[in-house]
Amino acid sequence: MVQKSPPGGPATQAGGTGSGSVPTPSRPRLGRGPRLAGARRKAGEAFRAGRNRLEPTVAGRVWKQLAGLGVIDSSLQFAAVFTLGFIPFLMVLSAVLGSGPSRVIVIGSGFSFSAQAGHDVTALFAHGRTAAASLSMPGLGLAVLGGCAISHMIQTWYAKIFRTRIRGWKAFARRAEWLAGVSGFVALQVVIGRRIEPLSGPIAAASAQFLLAAAFWWWSPHCLLSGQIPWRRLFLAGLATAVCCTGLGVYIAYVASPSIVSNEARYGPIGAVMTLVTAEIGLGVAVQLGAVIGAVVGRSTNPGGHSAH
Repeated sequence: MVQKSPPGGPATQAGGTGSGSVPTPSRPRLGRGPRLAGARRKAGEAFRAGRNRLEPTVAGRVWKQLAGLGVIDSSLQFAAVFTLGFIPFLMVLSAVLGSGPSRVIVIGSGFSFSAQAGHDVTALFAHGRTAAASLSMPGLGLAVLGGCAISHMIQTWYAKIFRTRIRGWKAFARRAEWLAGVSGFVALQVVIGRRIEPLSGPIAAASAQFLLAAAFWWWSPHCLLSGQIPWRRLFLAGLATAVCCTGLGVYIAYVASPSIVSNEARYGPIGAVMTLVTAEIGLGVAVQLGAVIGAVVGRSTNPGGHSAH
């Protein structure tokens, strides 16, 4: 039963005081803006504190130099030039040596694509089994230009990493010498694959490939920088680059090869190209990362040791 209230007054229930019908004012909620701003400020402070602690370390200096090189952008450019220009050069070289191109396509890794993946990659650049050997003179010229472009790119990286300069005809002569060294390196890879692996097994062959890669990447900056950096200060760069390339080789053998086969079957040649370019981007990162590790550690153990002389 509801009692009537006086005019202008609220209606109340029987036996009630009438206070329950009056809405209680709600407390104003705190805005989310100040709380989010505080969280952002704390996160920024934590990030800056972590960065300040990391910068003096070897890892911090390596990351800083890689960022200065623009490692991702430069590796993308490297992959484009390598795929369009340097792979034809390596395929001509493999044809001269009488070897399949699946191992030499990713130079310095010590691993190769599987047989089916190597066939799919070869089909991207050659029509028929003898196309590489019967390359026309313009095609051979373009292959040589691709090799020159890759050698120039790596030489530029080394000059920035080790803080040296090399210009003019001396730089060009060193790039030509490096391409000759690449030919010898590929020939030794073929010898290991043909002689050591059948007789001693895959572990011995992989060990020989690693030692060969370490020697090649130890020699490469010394060659391309015209001997401005002593051998002993380049050893760690060669070793680190060989380790990085070996990791890339494992990816190529166990991840990229099945991906090339499946993508080529599903999407056609463009699928194989996508996986191949990814592997070449990884090669560009591996070359820069290995050299930067060697340079940073060398400067920390011998400050001023990478100055040209």
